[in-house]
Formats: sequence, structure tokens, C-alpha cells
Amino acid sequence: MVVHGDTAGVESVRRNLCDWLTALGLEAAGATSQLDRYIGYYEPYAESHEACDRDKAFQTEAANVARAVARTARAAHDGKLVARDEGLESRRQK
Repeated sequence: MVVHGDTAGVESVRRNLCDWLTALGLEAAGATSQLDRYIGYYEPYAESHEACDRDKAFQTEAANVARAVARTARAAHDGKLVARDEGLESRRQK
């Protein structure tokens, strides 16, 4: 999950999206798989893509998110990933 913005709210948007996906039964691919950053903080929106293009550190972090997700997907596909709650029954069935 990569969330970026230029003024406020990236942390809460990332958390809300990740919480929603977890509620749907998806599992995070580790701490590196979630990223929120400000890019072009309070700069004009029209220039935000240029700020993103210049931010090589953010690009590296975003690539690492993709790598973490790919590794986890590969492990799941190969049967090497066990859900942390596998075998546990929820007391509140939907």
C-alpha cells in the first residue's frame, strides 16, 4: 500500500485502507509493504508530479513495497505462507 499526498492525511488514509483490506481477509506483506509519504508539501498541485519524479528516495521506498508484496505473493503461491490466524475460529461469524 503506497499513499502519498501534499498536505495532510496520508497516515490516516494508509491506515484506513490497510485496516479495510485486513477486514476483507487480506494479510499485510510485512512492515515494508505499507508506505505513506508527503511529496511536494504545500506546493502547487500542478507541480506535484514533478516533485514525485525528483524524489528518488520515495521511488526506492515504493519499489520496496512492490518487492515485499511480490515476495509474499510468491510465498503464498508456493504454499510457504501460513496465515497467522490459520485454524482459529472467529466467535463472531458473519
